[in-house]
Amino acid sequence: MNERISGGKELHMPTSLANTKPVDVHGDSILRGGTSKLRRANPPFVQIEITTKCNFKCFYCAGRHMKQENMPWERFVKVLEKLDALPHTVSLQGEGEPTAHPEFWPMVDRLIALGHQPYIITNASLIDVRQAALKFQSIGVSVDTLDETEAHRIGRYKLHNVLRRVHELIAAMGASRIIVHTVSYGQDIEPVKRFVRSLGAKHLIQPIQTKPDYAKNYANEATVTFWRHKNHCRYLELPLMRYFDVTGRESPCCYIKDMSVFDTAERLKTELASGKVPNACVGCREIASPL
Repeated sequence: MNERISGGKELHMPTSLANTKPVDVHGDSILRGGTSKLRRANPPFVQIEITTKCNFKCFYCAGRHMKQENMPWERFVKVLEKLDALPHTVSLQGEGEPTAHPEFWPMVDRLIALGHQPYIITNASLIDVRQAALKFQSIGVSVDTLDETEAHRIGRYKLHNVLRRVHELIAAMGASRIIVHTVSYGQDIEPVKRFVRSLGAKHLIQPIQTKPDYAKNYANEATVTFWRHKNHCRYLELPLMRYFDVTGRESPCCYIKDMSVFDTAERLKTELASGKVPNACVGCREIASPL
């Protein structure tokens, strides 16, 4: 399957990649050092989109086509009030760079004060390494390529600064507390794999999302894709996650970017069970594979 990205260059996605399931990065097992086998997150993993703003322009990021805004402090506090007293792993991420939020560190401090474990996936360009080492048990860093020209082409700027920050984080926190996240969009990721192995860090690779509400933003030409869908989703059954977007609205996963087609998690579950694919779920890798 081929997609086109900005600049007219074709992005070649082999069938094997299109059919590959992403590694689970939200479950309890990954963030707490267990196995990658799925198990019920107890309590569910919480993700809060505190901003849609970013200093990068990754072509595959839905956030670059969304309203650019920060979650106000008051809204953030109200979201936290919806969580029960049990300690949660709370990731302050969505479709923006979390450390770009002007109140990012106070938000981290509030999570810690409430007994929660903060987590983020960051592009590392703005991270305060000293504070990160003090306040995060583990931290995710996004690295898709080691080629400076390719990084700039796909919207990931000043790669040398990012890699320098990765080394600084390793030095300050230790390799076991660093998780490198890579989006596989058809590039050669072997150099990244070797780099992460040399660091001794964890490496999570996720195929590019072909769900229509993502792919519409990086396909120059409209394509018709036919999908085979399952009638159940692990995010609805377990549940795995509580996701709050920048407006404070809650959904059962982080993959629904067009909230106008989302009603409730229970309705999604009911429709799937009846054999109907909800509009919010069409093409999602969690339940679909391309024909």
